[in-house]
Amino acid sequence: MKSEVGRSLAWWLGLGLLSATLAFLYFNGSKSRSALPDKINATYDFVIVGGGTTGSVLASRLSESPDVTVLLLEAGGLDSDPDLRVPLLSALERKSEHDWKFMSTPQQHAFRSLSGKRGRYNMGRVLGGSSSINNMVYLRGGSTNYNEWERNGASGWGFRDVIPYFHKLEDFRIEKFQTSAYHSTKGPVVISDGSQHHPLLHDIYQKASETLGSKVTDCNGKDAIGFCSNPSLLDRSRRVSTSSAYLTHAMDRKNLHIATYCHVTKILISNGKALGVEYLQNGRREVVGATKEVVLSAGAIGSPHILLLSGVGPKAHLEEHKISVHSDLPVGNFIQDHVMFPIRGSINESLTVTYPRSTSVLAKLKYSLFGGGPLSSNGAIVGHSLVETKQNKTKQADSMLSFLATIPELWSAMDYGYDTHVKKELIPVRHGKPNSTEGITFLIKPLGIKSNGTMRIRSTNPFDPPDVDPRYLEHPEDVIGLIQGIRSYYKLMKTKAFARIQARPPYSPFTKCSKHKLNSDNYLECLVRHLAVPGSNLIGGCKMGSPKDNTTVVDHKLRVKGIERLRVVDSSVMPTLVSPDLLAPSIMMAEKAADMIRSSHLLKKKVLNTRKTR
Repeated sequence: MKSEVGRSLAWWLGLGLLSATLAFLYFNGSKSRSALPDKINATYDFVIVGGGTTGSVLASRLSESPDVTVLLLEAGGLDSDPDLRVPLLSALERKSEHDWKFMSTPQQHAFRSLSGKRGRYNMGRVLGGSSSINNMVYLRGGSTNYNEWERNGASGWGFRDVIPYFHKLEDFRIEKFQTSAYHSTKGPVVISDGSQHHPLLHDIYQKASETLGSKVTDCNGKDAIGFCSNPSLLDRSRRVSTSSAYLTHAMDRKNLHIATYCHVTKILISNGKALGVEYLQNGRREVVGATKEVVLSAGAIGSPHILLLSGVGPKAHLEEHKISVHSDLPVGNFIQDHVMFPIRGSINESLTVTYPRSTSVLAKLKYSLFGGGPLSSNGAIVGHSLVETKQNKTKQADSMLSFLATIPELWSAMDYGYDTHVKKELIPVRHGKPNSTEGITFLIKPLGIKSNGTMRIRSTNPFDPPDVDPRYLEHPEDVIGLIQGIRSYYKLMKTKAFARIQARPPYSPFTKCSKHKLNSDNYLECLVRHLAVPGSNLIGGCKMGSPKDNTTVVDHKLRVKGIERLRVVDSSVMPTLVSPDLLAPSIMMAEKAADMIRSSHLLKKKVLNTRKTR
């Protein structure tokens, strides 16, 4: 009885210390909250729709100019929940109130073993958006991808144009590459090495990669092919979101207002001009005007959805829903996403991140007192390998293999959504029995995705999510890319480095593909069409490019064609998938957009508060 009481007291002590520590760290330096008004003004110079990854950056940067007023409207709440600053706990916020819970439509060529053949998207509905709940991975993408943007009509978005904005955002703290010309230490976004929390597994992965000819590299540098650690938005074992990096110390600016739980229903457009927005808050319809611009930063799904509801989109589709057409544009006509293949394995040592170890009293105390232990791990990511599987001599990676020291299916919030009987079959076996805790996962992600699809509204109800159909694996090259990545994984598992921990890939045939010869191309194609999952890196619904290109929605300055005083600034404008992860490119885009907007309106660039998040 005494031992039970002791354990209970210890658990509550650990939890109390954790919450108190994080609450202090979050609110320290942001005690003044004049940016959270009791009443919204009738008009502002700039109205930003969406306080997510890009919206938080824009609100901070534009409000640095004291001669303008800025309103940031966020559909979710404040990111004041202490768990959102704990790397591992924040990942468990997926499927919670902080997640939009968007899903794809049933897929014809993929997701055959996912429930309803539908994929889940992890997209944040909270201040900071997806940067508050994602895995915090910082991967910018190669120079070739940005130069392709420019060649295809996105003037001013080549690598030479965007690298200054990566410098502007970075406080790069990975010592080995800190002095590189590709990095900076003066920005608000702290980037550190997340792999330090898994030193032994990191060394094993590095040695295995080197055995296969990969060199250790800076995945955000000149030569983005090879093995790299885990560059992450982490500051002393705490998550760095765009809210914490940009908004925390802007809260005392009198020219910035932030309103939460505001669901924007449409942009108010008259005579080809955006005049403001309509939104619902606490069940009431409200309207706010914008005297200079409305900036749409509602995310890859939210921004196209709002444009369509506002009468900006394909004419036939809008008329089908009896929506007045303000501009006939291909909104939602080019939707792309990465696709991932999780492949699980077992090891013979207790080196992984498991739910029991991560929620133990010891884990909470380690994190509260020292900032260490499993709770400091961002998604249990050990490292990445960017490889050129096709041997096409482009010096450009075409696949990424990410090593996770866990099995996502064993965490309900990280579960990909497989059918129940399939999920049981995928759990690795250890010592001849199903393993309920230990295991590793490799995420195989081809980078040059060819498949693309559409987004369409179901109704004029703003709370009815749109139909998102990227047509995963419709293009055969995407399937080939996954198969080549899987074969790279098998080579890794055969190295002496992984033999040290007796790493074993699945050796039993997946039941639904058992008619094919094990590990043949036909077997692996069957496997990926059943078990691949979305990458949650959606782009293209508001495609950027030349104004003369009839496939584009916004021009190179992110202005919506045919509508004055309206821009879109988020991943929906990206014309191609530029990076294995869209966090870094999205922040860069917001930094660049802020300068574009300031330049358009000749705004003073006086900084009201530039303290870094620490």
